[in-house]
Amino acid sequence: MDLPVRPKLLISFLAVAIISGVLTVLAGSVLINGMVIGEAQRRVALGLKTAGAMLASRTAQVEASCVAIAEWMGRDPSAFEQGVSGPLLKKVRAATGYDFLQVVDCNGIVLHTARGSAVGANSESPVVRQAVAGGTPARGTRAIGLAELALESTQLRDKASVRVVPTPRAKPGGSSRLDDALVVEAAAPIIDAGGRVVGAVRGGVVLNGNFELVDSIRRNIFTIETYEGKNLGTVTIFQDDVRVATNVIGPSGGRAVGTRVSEEVNDVVLGEKGTWIGPAFVVDSWYMSAYEPIEDPEGTTIGILYVGVLKDRYDDMRLQVIGTFAGIALLAVIVAFVVGRWRAERIAEPISSLTRAATEIEQGNLEYRLPAPVKAQYDEIKRLTVVFNDMATSLVERDERLRENRDQLESTARELERWNRNYLDTLEFITHELKNQVAAMKINVLAVRDGYVGELTPDQEEALDDVVAAVNRTEEMILNYLNLSRIEKGELEVRARPVQIEVDVVRPVLRELKARFDEKQMYVEVDLADDLIVRADPSLLQIVYENLLSNAAKYGHEGGTVRIWGARAKGWVELHVWDEGVGVPPDQVGELFEKFSRLQPPGEQERGTGLGLFITREIVRKHGGDILAESEHGKWIDFVFTLPRPDVVIGQDDE
Repeated sequence: MDLPVRPKLLISFLAVAIISGVLTVLAGSVLINGMVIGEAQRRVALGLKTAGAMLASRTAQVEASCVAIAEWMGRDPSAFEQGVSGPLLKKVRAATGYDFLQVVDCNGIVLHTARGSAVGANSESPVVRQAVAGGTPARGTRAIGLAELALESTQLRDKASVRVVPTPRAKPGGSSRLDDALVVEAAAPIIDAGGRVVGAVRGGVVLNGNFELVDSIRRNIFTIETYEGKNLGTVTIFQDDVRVATNVIGPSGGRAVGTRVSEEVNDVVLGEKGTWIGPAFVVDSWYMSAYEPIEDPEGTTIGILYVGVLKDRYDDMRLQVIGTFAGIALLAVIVAFVVGRWRAERIAEPISSLTRAATEIEQGNLEYRLPAPVKAQYDEIKRLTVVFNDMATSLVERDERLRENRDQLESTARELERWNRNYLDTLEFITHELKNQVAAMKINVLAVRDGYVGELTPDQEEALDDVVAAVNRTEEMILNYLNLSRIEKGELEVRARPVQIEVDVVRPVLRELKARFDEKQMYVEVDLADDLIVRADPSLLQIVYENLLSNAAKYGHEGGTVRIWGARAKGWVELHVWDEGVGVPPDQVGELFEKFSRLQPPGEQERGTGLGLFITREIVRKHGGDILAESEHGKWIDFVFTLPRPDVVIGQDDE
């Protein structure tokens, strides 16, 4: 665009202002949208966890009551009499608000009930069967028929009965009325003085129409604030895909009981047993939503737990902030126009002079100079005139120096490239060639030592044992240096998942180290429960155990004991590797995990890289845990480290 300098300057000012304004609005929109949507998703995800914990807490309350009654009945044989147990059940049900409370025999036949005419009926409850068969309390959520509820109370049946309402975006099909209802149920076995299970106490709360429960959950998660006539935060319990207890407001202004979940959520949560977190259409509005499946004791999905926040509120907040950004940007453009026009006039003339002078220089007239300004202390344009004149004077000299510097930089770049290539070649040799050669050496030495190429004398066999030990140490050294390289470069990546410690980690490591323990006649005790699970990367956790158990085999007493055990702590699993060995002095315990630390016992010939425990500590810390050592010098040493548990619910205390 061929224009004079004045309009160009003005256009430049305006272009910068407009582009900056547009970018500010776009960046602000993206940032605000991400922050608003992210905050809403975090809020509903946390709310869903809280709702699940509160629902579980309600079930636990029922279980606790059943356990207390069952223990009392187990101590008192007369408790099965109607005149004794009936009033107690009624009193407990009245105090707790449970919808049913019964005493059943081992076959699930109702013997006594707090109300209604269920005596003699078969509860057919898997929760009762589980409690009677295992001799321990059981609980869960399940669907029971309305006819069974009618035996307790016709009012209870009518309250739980739900008529399905046609709902926009719901999955086509489905029945027009629910024939059963969701309940949270618990059962505790009654064990007599002889230790026999003679029956069970069964209690439960119906979720259908239980507005008190969902409102209580909502009050704990959200305020009772509304937005444009709708609840801002909502909680819902679904039976299959039908709302049976909710504080979502429907088009009629009442609770949207009987409406159905949208088809896309149905497919994910009920069809795939997955969790949905994100925008979802709820009855007649969009909500930032979190859904998770509800399963019965047999693992069948029977419903959905939902927490959501009205999306309109966040959309309006976002538009308001974006509108503010747009207003500020428009004001900036107007100011830029006024200021730019004035500055363009002031700047244009000296710039035109500089342009003419630059043209002379470009044409080879290096003797051309601009008139020197009278005063050029603060005015950049005047100072530029002075600098321009100086530049013309030294242009040839500077051009030559630049040419020399360029040659030097090119030479340095080539040298750096060569060093980098040599480093990469060396690293590739270590990771591939050296590792492969050591592995080949080991195979051949083992073949000779084990007599595959001819019978050996005892002295030869002993010498080859020393060679095998040296090869093993070399392999260990290579692995340690490779792991150190990964740690130093920040490439140690943890792919954490639930890991059963004994099966997934300890057993494979012990198989690898069996020969070393057998050689020293050491006894290894493993005391790890089958359900002791951590959240960790199994391959990295194997390195931790390999390092700790290798040290136990290396420094433990011949014929000594190695113990491997663990236990749950608050939010963690605490794991121990103990060996009966030389230990370390108290003043050296803190140095065990330092890089290249070698605390060699007196007379010990075997030397390591001093990296094993350093790498072990870094792996444990990468998982969010920590490791320490406790020792009695000359007797034993115990390495204790912690790893996170995958089963801890936020806000829930551990046992």
